[in-house]
Parts: sequence; structure tokens; C-alpha cells
Amino acid sequence: MTISVVEQHFSISKILLRAVAIWPYHRTKLVKFHLILFHSILSSFVLFQLTTFLTTECTPEMVIKILCYTSYSSMYVLTYNSFWLNVDNIRCLLEKFQYICDELTDEGEIAIIKLYGNGAKRFTIMVLLCTMSNLSIACLLPFFPRILRTFTSINVSEEHFTIHVIREYFIDQEKYYYCILLHFDVSIFIGTLVTTATGTLLFGCIKYICGIFRIASYRIDQAMQTATLHHAVLSNNFIIYKKIVRAIDIHRKAVKLCDIITSNFVGTFFIMMIVCIISLSLNLYGALMLRSATEDYVAYVSFTAAPLVYIFFANYAGQKITDHHNYIFTSVYNCKWYITPLYIQRIILFLLQKGTNTYYLIFGGILVLCMENAAMMVSTSISYFTVLYSTQQSSRYN
Repeated sequence: MTISVVEQHFSISKILLRAVAIWPYHRTKLVKFHLILFHSILSSFVLFQLTTFLTTECTPEMVIKILCYTSYSSMYVLTYNSFWLNVDNIRCLLEKFQYICDELTDEGEIAIIKLYGNGAKRFTIMVLLCTMSNLSIACLLPFFPRILRTFTSINVSEEHFTIHVIREYFIDQEKYYYCILLHFDVSIFIGTLVTTATGTLLFGCIKYICGIFRIASYRIDQAMQTATLHHAVLSNNFIIYKKIVRAIDIHRKAVKLCDIITSNFVGTFFIMMIVCIISLSLNLYGALMLRSATEDYVAYVSFTAAPLVYIFFANYAGQKITDHHNYIFTSVYNCKWYITPLYIQRIILFLLQKGTNTYYLIFGGILVLCMENAAMMVSTSISYFTVLYSTQQSSRYN
């Protein structure tokens, strides 16, 4: 039974990535034009926020307020640049998935990879529905006052329904209100689509690697079945040996797939986590300490939730890799290794020795993806928030 990795399990990610011109296949001139266009829109969105420093008095509160939005928007540009630079590595990863799936012949192994692949697809659908519904509400908010005035007698100011991201376009912002609003909506839409597409694809790849690790554990379990061990003839011993070797081989391939991700996305993940910590600290401060209008709190809460979600899912994915990697050694611990011949016991001893070291997704030898690291990053953000709060209190009393 043939498994088409892209068409069966990454079809939605394919549509999303093609929409933002970073799908690793069919790189035509039109796609490159779209790439440049989208990159220009996202970069200009960040740039016009930074130009506010040129025309506005830079009080501490104003600086923090601008950086709250800029730090969040810069995540769009970082993510887009990262996938643009690593598009060949993503294609290599998908091709290796397909190659491994083509080698699977056991029905149990095929069922495992389908289970994990379908799980990745369900996750993509769930995230897409959540992000698109929230994005639709955010983009339609400025039009609610006109709708209310048209169909009811309620007179509501448009200012109360606009997400206030401070920008400086050096033009009359009242005269070109809808042009500025269009730039804002398009930038947010592209940025959200980019983070959704890239995030779900990477999570899907991690899910697939977890499935490959699970196949390795399945092969160990099959090799060490009691029914097989009871027939300790030479031919059956060779079958056990061959199955263990195949389990080790696919486990090694899964580790190499992890290395592709950690080696090529090391800079991106490291910078993104730093930006997430800074963004989380600044937006916590903005939401709790700055004397802002009600509509600003909506933005602060949204911009606080986004880094939290990113930190959680990135470290959750790393934790799942660690758990699935170690599960094969748990299978080895639980098997009746003492019944096997001596040369098979030596292989099992080698596996037990490898299992003494916990495997982690590590980026650059510094950033370790696990749930403990997620808690540490949130704690660091709260610490920075506390420093900002203490500084404000000191300046107020002085």
C-alpha cells in the first residue's frame, strides 16, 4: 500500500505554503515575484512602525508601546525569511519522509505512520480554523461602526473598533485611512498565514518523525515477541537479529531527520525564542501597566497570547521527540532479552547503554526544546516584566 506523504498528510500545508510563495516545489518566476511582494509588505509593516521614532517624542511609555507591536510583527518577517532560506531543506525532509514510507511493507508499520500523519493533518485543520476566525474578526472590526450606523440608529465611533498599531506613513492618515487600513489588514493576513503554514508544517514534520520512532519501537516489540522466542532455532534467531537491526536502522534515520531540522533552523529558532521572550515581557507590561484605551488591551492580550502559544508548541514538539526517542529503550528494557542468544544480547546491551542518555532537540548547543525549557522561558519573560515594573515604580517615586 503506497503512502503519498504530501498529498495524504501535508495537503493543507501545501495549499497554505503555496499561497505565501514558500512551497519548496515548482519555483517559477511568478512564485518568486510573489515572494518578493509578500516580503516587501511584511518588511514595510515593521518599518512604518519604527519610523514612529522619527516623529514622536520618545518617552519610556511610548518606546515600550511601539516595541510591543514591532517585536510581534518582526516574528512574521523572521519566520518568512527562515523558510525562504531553508526551502531546499524542507523539500529534502519531505522527500526523506516519502522514501521511508516507500520502504514500509508491514501493515502495522503503515498503520502507525498513517495514524501520526492523520494526527498532523487534524492539528493543521484545528490551528487554521482558530487563526482564520480570529483574523477575520480583527480585520472586520473597523467596519462594524459603519454596519451599525447603516442598519441601526446606534452611532459608534470608528476609533473604538480599530486595533491601534502605531505607525508613521508620512501622509495624511485621515485622508488615506482606507489605504492604511488595507496595508494593515494585508500585512496581518499574510503574517498570520505565514506563521500558520510554517508552524503547522514543522509540527507535522515533528509528528512524522515521532511516528518513525514509534515504528522502531514496534519493530523491537515484534522481534521480541514471546511466541518467536519460544522457538529458539537458528532460523528464528536470525529473524530476531534482522528485525532488531531494522529497528536500529529506522531509529537512526529518525535521528538524522531531527538533525536536519536542528542544523538548518538553529538561527531561526534561537532568534525567534529571544523575540518571543521580549515580546511577551513588553506586552505583559503594556497590558497591565500602561494606561491604555480598551481597544489597546485587546491588542496587548492578543500579542501576549501569540508568543505563549509559539513557546508552548515549539517545546511541546521537542518534548514529544524526546519521549518517542526514549520509548524504544523502554521497549528494550521490558523485553525478555535473557532468552535470546548471546550475540543478540550484545546488541540489546548496546541499546541499553544508548538509552542511558536522554535525547533532546538542541539548537546550537544552547536552546533545548522541552517542557522544562518552556517553563523557564515564561519565567524569564516574567522576570523581565518585573524589572520593567520596578524601574517604572522607581522613576515614579523619584
